[in-house]
Amino acid sequence: MSTQVLTKHLIDNAIDFLDRAIDDFKDHPKYSVINFYTAVELFLKARLLHQDWLLVAVKPVDFDSFQAGDFSSVSFDEACKRLRKEVNSPIPDQAKQNFNAIRKHRNKMVHFFHEADDFASDEVSAIAAEQLRAWYDLNKLLTAQWRDVFNTYSKDFLRIERRLSGHREYLRTKYLDLQPQIAAQRANGVEVRICSSCCYEAVVTTGQIGNLVEAACLVCRLSASWFEYVCPSCSQQSDLDEGGSFTCPHCGHHDDEAAIGENINQLIITHDNYFDDHTVPANCTECSGHRTVVEYESRYLCIACFTHTETLESCDWCGEHNNGDMEGSAVFGCGFCDGRIGWERD
Repeated sequence: MSTQVLTKHLIDNAIDFLDRAIDDFKDHPKYSVINFYTAVELFLKARLLHQDWLLVAVKPVDFDSFQAGDFSSVSFDEACKRLRKEVNSPIPDQAKQNFNAIRKHRNKMVHFFHEADDFASDEVSAIAAEQLRAWYDLNKLLTAQWRDVFNTYSKDFLRIERRLSGHREYLRTKYLDLQPQIAAQRANGVEVRICSSCCYEAVVTTGQIGNLVEAACLVCRLSASWFEYVCPSCSQQSDLDEGGSFTCPHCGHHDDEAAIGENINQLIITHDNYFDDHTVPANCTECSGHRTVVEYESRYLCIACFTHTETLESCDWCGEHNNGDMEGSAVFGCGFCDGRIGWERD
């Protein structure tokens, strides 16, 4: 069997899992989550397979074993690394975050028992929004960036797009049901913003750490964050949105990522710690930000995506500090190295 045929089988399987995810959305949301993520992962592996079948396997394997399925396939993180380094076609940071959200939700469904049909309304709406965000990014990859690989499946992708209209209708119904609650929030002086995901005006503040505002959408439960940034030029305060760049709406002053990091970082350099190997700026495993994590309000804040953690961990292979879990990094590396496996492969 040729790699072309294997790739076709993999894509057909991915489309089948997408269809099953949509079928299960209303009555069996647990399996919708599992099937949707399976489809995402299969599409990523299909792109690797089109490039070189060896990229799909964790360790070198002969083709007969590969055809028989007798091998361990790459994880989501490793697939993303190989798409960037080996295929030279990286997944955009925002898409990676949205796919990762689906992956984490899938892991929760698989590893922690949940009654298959016992989902609250807000849980189902969160699943709908999560899948719509992931499909938006996946569809762009399949029909634009990777068009040369998947162009024969354009009719299938249009069909999937039409089928997902049910998700959008579900969110609209949810928004209409929430109108009394949203009106009460406004009456209490709470600012209500438009959600960047479902596009409904339903984002309310849930907490604040210094100038970091945390919020959530009442419709789709998407967590949102912004930083109330003080312009170093005119001293006016305005929102610093995700992305690591700031242009003051009052005076036009512009700060790049490095300047923002310096202005927000609260690490105090003293005579006693001047020569220490400081942990910040560190790297963000959530958005793949390089040296975007600074110290803020006794925590560690990524100025690009606003992920904040209480601790940092260092990669056991390259020593870089990151805000994510570095267990196994000696073997698999972190977002900025390939670990021992990459060294042995090279």
